[in-house]
Amino acid sequence: MKIFIRIIRIILGLALLAAFAFGLYTFGSAAPKSGDYLSQLEEQSAPISPVVVTTPKPVSAAPQDGETAATAEGEGPVVEPAPEPTPLPNTPAARAAALGLPEPPNVDITSWEFMLVNGDHSIDQYEPEQYGYLNPTIDAFDVQTNFNPDRTAVDFRIAQALLDFGTAAEKEGLNVYLASGYRSYASQVDNFNRVCANNGVSDGKDKNGYYITMPAGCSEHQSGLCCDITDKWYGTKTADALRNTPLSVWMAAHCQEYGFILRFPEGKETFTKVMYEPWHFRYVGVDAATYIMENNLTLEEFVGLYQ
Repeated sequence: MKIFIRIIRIILGLALLAAFAFGLYTFGSAAPKSGDYLSQLEEQSAPISPVVVTTPKPVSAAPQDGETAATAEGEGPVVEPAPEPTPLPNTPAARAAALGLPEPPNVDITSWEFMLVNGDHSIDQYEPEQYGYLNPTIDAFDVQTNFNPDRTAVDFRIAQALLDFGTAAEKEGLNVYLASGYRSYASQVDNFNRVCANNGVSDGKDKNGYYITMPAGCSEHQSGLCCDITDKWYGTKTADALRNTPLSVWMAAHCQEYGFILRFPEGKETFTKVMYEPWHFRYVGVDAATYIMENNLTLEEFVGLYQ
């Protein structure tokens, strides 16, 4: 009996020992291994990545006038530089075109024919190099070079053209009188003083501010390149008396054919600063005279195209 009881105790002891061993095995399998535990710790301590929120790009509108593509996409305003104006060619033809005029003739504006003499351009004590003397009534068809007080003096270079001009008028049955050609500086001093005294002025200008006589050095007569042409001798020449004479009308219409222009036309006083003188003709050569007369210009305006 005692032996049986001991055997039972031994069997129970073994059973308890087996149960204990099984429990230890099960616990060891369920417990995390050291490597796994360290991995979990590393995962828990790793930094959290920021959340990136992507905002959809707005659909850009088409660039407006004057707006570049960069501006339309929001990259900031980009100002396009204003285009530089294209300068006009610095030529007589371009200046004429800007005024609505045809192309001017190809002339040397520095040549003697275009000497500009007026209230703003004095020639001081200038004298022509050589004089030509014409019969004032164009009844002797020659040009003298020796001094002759009974004849009208001009610059020798225009004498033949002036003679041809007067002769053509005579052939039309018109009376021609070469009233005044070259005047010296001293003669113009006397002329200026006389006209001023007769008209009650001191500066040679009328009530509108236009010259009725020029100061010495500023008179075109001193150049010898012009001539006052009338149908007879007049003690005093006035525009009202001479504007519509047959000679004045014919000469204004044909002067360019001989290289002359009506130097002080009516309506152009703001350019010449001289009152209308239907008797005063100036030589500039046929090409320039034709252009000036056909386009209703003054010598000042013509010269200005070349400067």
